[in-house]
Amino acid sequence: MNRWITKTLLALAVLSSALPSSATGAPKGHALLIGIDDYSGTNLRSLEGPVNDVALVRELLESRFQVPKENIVTLIDAQATHTGIRQAFGGLASRVEPGDFVYIHYSGHGSYAEDKNGDESVTGQDQTWVSYGARAGRLAGDDDLDVIDDEIIEWLIPLYEKTDQIAFVSDSCHSASVSRGELRGVRSAPPDLRPHPLAGRQFPRWRAGAAPGVRIEAARDNESAIEINRAGNSYGLFTWFWVESLGAASPGETWGEAFQRAYPLVTTERGALQRPQLEGEGSRAVFGGQCQAPAQGVPVVRVDAGAGLVEVRVGAVNGATAGSLYRLHRPGEGEDMPQVASLELTRVRPYTSEGTVREGAFKVGDLVVEAEHAYPFAPLRLAVEGDFAKDEDRPLVERLADMVKGLEGLALATDRAGADWVIYVLRPRRSGAEYVYEGRATLPASDRSLPPEAWVVSPQEEPLSERMRILLAGPDEGVQLLEGNLRKLARVRELQRLASRSGPPPVAVTVTHHRPAGFSECDPDCVRFWGHGLFAKLGSYRLERLPEAKLRPHDVLTFAVTNQSKMDYYVYLLNIGPDAGVVSIFPEVGSGWAGLAGSRGPLIEPGASQAREHARLAVGKTRDLSDETALLLNVPGRETIKVIASTEPINARLFTMEGYAAYTGIHGKARLNPLERLLVEAMGTRGAVVRLREADWGTLQVEFPVTD
Repeated sequence: MNRWITKTLLALAVLSSALPSSATGAPKGHALLIGIDDYSGTNLRSLEGPVNDVALVRELLESRFQVPKENIVTLIDAQATHTGIRQAFGGLASRVEPGDFVYIHYSGHGSYAEDKNGDESVTGQDQTWVSYGARAGRLAGDDDLDVIDDEIIEWLIPLYEKTDQIAFVSDSCHSASVSRGELRGVRSAPPDLRPHPLAGRQFPRWRAGAAPGVRIEAARDNESAIEINRAGNSYGLFTWFWVESLGAASPGETWGEAFQRAYPLVTTERGALQRPQLEGEGSRAVFGGQCQAPAQGVPVVRVDAGAGLVEVRVGAVNGATAGSLYRLHRPGEGEDMPQVASLELTRVRPYTSEGTVREGAFKVGDLVVEAEHAYPFAPLRLAVEGDFAKDEDRPLVERLADMVKGLEGLALATDRAGADWVIYVLRPRRSGAEYVYEGRATLPASDRSLPPEAWVVSPQEEPLSERMRILLAGPDEGVQLLEGNLRKLARVRELQRLASRSGPPPVAVTVTHHRPAGFSECDPDCVRFWGHGLFAKLGSYRLERLPEAKLRPHDVLTFAVTNQSKMDYYVYLLNIGPDAGVVSIFPEVGSGWAGLAGSRGPLIEPGASQAREHARLAVGKTRDLSDETALLLNVPGRETIKVIASTEPINARLFTMEGYAAYTGIHGKARLNPLERLLVEAMGTRGAVVRLREADWGTLQVEFPVTD
């Protein structure tokens, strides 16, 4: 969690009873949006996405949450000086009435400065925003300085005195990490080494307690907040998916629910190693529930009958994809009604798309609904680089490049700007068991006399995993190991990214948490898992709350599923482990005990039939799966549980690495139903496009840590 937010919780507290009641009439919405692309004149690389972020967020606030245009203040580049930001906070506080809704969003470089007033006892650092013109020596006074977290806290106090309906979002890095040179699209800046004159000032403090509203950060302290390209423009990775998630919010949905919908989209993006954070009152409704319900259809805004082209108001930020099919919508007609007119999206922009008429005719003002969603799968793009790529390690780099070219589902990128991941060849120096970085936080220094290693890193040079640091002293063995791990990476990443645009499945999953216990520690709720002794029950909760649990190695999870829909569904529970292995928890594939010591489970030998119908869950029914399967958490790391519910049965072997390979080799694709074809492409990343009716399936994914 970003440290300045933690400090905000401690220093900025509010007593609920002390907050003024809402003024007469409906509360109004207000926003302050700050975006800084231009860092010319400093030693920092300019960014490409913050100004686009502001436009994206502004459009969302006006269209979905009815924030009046005159209540939205934007600071772009030269407007966002230190003084400009301070004055904008002051102006916002003067306009806000008791009970109003406030949204604050910053996109730009983040950094840190040495703490001088002693309120950062743990880290000794203040977190900062790098305002326009800071560090350039061209502006006088505070405008040559970063904005420190203590100031932001001070500026927020007048707002907290008026309302507890505040959302604060920062899409920036506040990390002490410094990469090898400045990397494109990274919102992290090295510290300003000059003494910060404001860092020693004693700032005002609020009463003790918890700060109101929600505070959201794009990444943790030791992670990079990065930019991505969408619809031909750059945006903050977090901002893009955050806007997509908020745009899908229903009246009454909470900030926490919107955040949980955006989280897996961010964490599973190719080449991204950032985990957003939320603090505060996530159970509050988004903008107090004052948002329009998602429309039943999207309007046609332009028609070129001669060319057979139609423009509709749905875009990439709404999840639209090229190749998706839309049909004319008439209120009251059902899914089984004939399609009088249909079109296929061919060009997708952020908020609008262009499509080609396939049948029938359209006019401006018609409403269309998505009939089939196209899931495009592109090969995973890898660049191959190295410290000595032009001399000692040139043959090795060329061999790795040829290896990438020959792997199905992978493609060679010419440079890291076009890569999802980078295979970086280096000869790392060590002092004992520790790497020597020499001022570099992401990759260690190289020594030509040491054996080569291949590290898989993000384009921002963040190492993916310890298991992706492979010794190449014996090149044949090392290259083979790297090849196998890259295959796993491609499959698992696509499976994690696979999401239904119709939302979570209509199936509730309850998790029960068990921990090993001695006989004397057990109570009547203790259970015995055969071969693993007694386990105490620690609690039961919805799957979505699993990240809040404090899970340890050797804990066991059991599950119950409830069908909350009006039709039968086939339900599948998957586990994706820290080692990129994929296990079908339910229904279990093969023997539940084979290889258990080296994997996470399943833990219990199932006695029920493995036929496809075993996964069917009837309308309104609850099934306790604890009698037939459980998940043993053997090792520390980040685990993922994915739930898939489908109106058609799926061969569960498609979920597992081994089962997938055998299945496609024997049966091929011709006999697969649409969702099975989608899973095959997701696990193979073959560059195909699969269309599927969103009403036929749904998925939910939860990531959680297991720590010693």
